[in-house]
Amino acid sequence: MIKLFAIDMDGTLLNSEDTVSESTTEAIQKLNSAGVKSVLCSGRIATSLDYANSLMGVDNPTIANNGAIIKLNKDKILNTHPLKDEDLKDLIAFAEKCKVHYHFYDDDTYYSNTLNPKSLHHLRIESNYGINVQCKLNISTDPFDELKSKGKDGLKILIGNLSDHPYGEDEVRRLFDEEFSDRVYITTSGPGSFEIMEPNVTKWNGILELAEFLGINKDETAAIGDSYNDLPMLEEAQLSFAMGNSADEIKEIAKYTVADNNSGGIAEAVDIILNYNKENPSV
Repeated sequence: MIKLFAIDMDGTLLNSEDTVSESTTEAIQKLNSAGVKSVLCSGRIATSLDYANSLMGVDNPTIANNGAIIKLNKDKILNTHPLKDEDLKDLIAFAEKCKVHYHFYDDDTYYSNTLNPKSLHHLRIESNYGINVQCKLNISTDPFDELKSKGKDGLKILIGNLSDHPYGEDEVRRLFDEEFSDRVYITTSGPGSFEIMEPNVTKWNGILELAEFLGINKDETAAIGDSYNDLPMLEEAQLSFAMGNSADEIKEIAKYTVADNNSGGIAEAVDIILNYNKENPSV
């Protein structure tokens, strides 16, 4: 029986307009009413996942920053796995040396030395009086110092906007791999950027940590996603779903391929899980 459904956000829960469709909200509410806990798992900052849950009328656990922070609900953090200060400082210095855009997060704040609207697009909240965002913003000449002045740790750093970089995306990634791959874990959730956490920080390890706390076994988990940072959870979950908009490599790993993020993929996966639970009730 499936008791926990881990759900990626960008390209999965969210449609191409970065919103949660009505059919997706209804499917998530139906799933939770049937006793299966939906858990948003994303590279995004934790407050962004909290915001998405609020849109769907739930206050469930979340796994943010690719597993670097695990929350039981909007207000309670179960655990964090931050970057070492030395690693974060060196990553920032290398990013500035390569002249690439970077930003990093703690539990509720976005830090950078540049204000780039393209990098804030995924955090926007449209309103009738301007543009709001889903987290605090801290833009300064020394964002690491700003982080430490608050007594906090960095959870994930993103190197982004690489499609416009003169080196090219592949070369920037090669340089960071060469310099840091023995110290940190580097992954990607889509073209134009990559994300860096401490070693062994993945969505799947976050799921295992949360599941253990909740008394849920590995074979009682399901997962859905569309990109490379979803691979560990799709490889290990009892039931795994690739979105129709996923790369072929993702589809090859998952047990099921469902419709794309504009065509009810989440609802299709929910129906499969509920049918699976009818056929495999808890003993």
